[in-house]
Amino acid sequence: MEPTEGIIHYPSGNIAVVACKQAAGFVVTFMSDSKNSQILASFDSKGVGGVNYLNGRPWLVVTESGYTLSDKKGNVVERIKFPRTSQEVISLDVTECISVRFTNRQNIIAVFAGPEGRHEWQCGEALRRTEAPYTSKVLGTKEGGRLELDVAAIRQRQQAVGSVYVPPGPHRTETERPGVGSLRKALRNLDPASDLSATVSELRNLDTRLGYIDTLPRVLYGTARSASAGTLARGTAGGGGGSLGTTSLVMGSSGRLVLDDYGSPELSKTQRRFASSLRGVDADKIRHKARRAKLPWMRLKDLDTAVFGPTAPGDTLQVLCVLADWNPVCAKVEAQLEAANGALAEEAAARSGSEAARIKMWKVDASEGNLLQDRYGFRTVPMLLLFYEGRLVAATNNIRTEAQAREAALGALVRGRKKEVLPEGWRFGTGADNSLLDYLRPNTVLREL
Repeated sequence: MEPTEGIIHYPSGNIAVVACKQAAGFVVTFMSDSKNSQILASFDSKGVGGVNYLNGRPWLVVTESGYTLSDKKGNVVERIKFPRTSQEVISLDVTECISVRFTNRQNIIAVFAGPEGRHEWQCGEALRRTEAPYTSKVLGTKEGGRLELDVAAIRQRQQAVGSVYVPPGPHRTETERPGVGSLRKALRNLDPASDLSATVSELRNLDTRLGYIDTLPRVLYGTARSASAGTLARGTAGGGGGSLGTTSLVMGSSGRLVLDDYGSPELSKTQRRFASSLRGVDADKIRHKARRAKLPWMRLKDLDTAVFGPTAPGDTLQVLCVLADWNPVCAKVEAQLEAANGALAEEAAARSGSEAARIKMWKVDASEGNLLQDRYGFRTVPMLLLFYEGRLVAATNNIRTEAQAREAALGALVRGRKKEVLPEGWRFGTGADNSLLDYLRPNTVLREL
């Protein structure tokens, strides 16, 4: 007979089976034919439960991690962890009416054979995602891309299992870390007369007031601290700056213009001295200059025209720095490469005909694709590929300092001019300036892309 939902009684009137149909399956409990209704077997929709002897001791205990079999004295005779490799069926005849056939947590069949007939329940966990592909109920495609479904099979499954879809989890209504916009949506549904709405309105007004406060401009990357002070001085002198007290500038003891008034409360002498040193205005004299120069990006789609082949620039060494932002080693090496790039750029600006003027460094994102990895057979980052007029001159992942990067680039430029390039189709192998590949480390290996 089909699985029954509800309560089944013995001829004596005692409860025999209580079956509850849920979205994930059945929850079935079997009881003895006695006044105390002793539980003999019970399984939920996940296949977790157990079977007991008539004396009350456990016979089969199934958990999410494994199962145990015991004898009538309560001694465990078998203890197995899931997944179970054996497909042998364990048959447990509890009474003349109740029997259980256990194979694994996904295949548990409980049977009750009474005077009214035989009832059978599939109590195991239903792995719906592995039963069949999601297109198994599709019969064809209609005009406009609409799918023609097998409605009869879907309704049959719904009657047998209880639901066609996997029930939504608790994250549907509540999550530990709500997504962007969830707070705004929740506040939109608040009662305007509630105390929380009044608090939210006060916070919004406070946020608006804070937005009107003028602050110092942010210091740009690679600029001196005096740059922001110069901007501040020009703004205050023109009347467009922030309200920092009286906007007058006076000549300090060091011969620089400083702000005379810092507002209230008044600063101590130490605080005024420190503030004057930070906010000294001397736009004509720059005390700091950035030595690092950021590496320009090179996309994989642009390699064929900019680096490879005959379209590459003549008498120019191009260094492709293959880096990955998720890699901690790349973060350290990138700073050294930027320092080397800045030194080469400074030397090229000083002498236009120098060798540094013929070196161009690029940054390539290793996570963008596998083009370079597959072509040259490397699996670690950071990796430097040095090309001269479209031909690969050198490749190494042993660069860790600014001096090493500069030396490798200048040496590759000399070898490239002498036509000492690597052969066509060259790929990395064991050794050959690739020593780190012989000792792979988790923080240098590229992820599977």
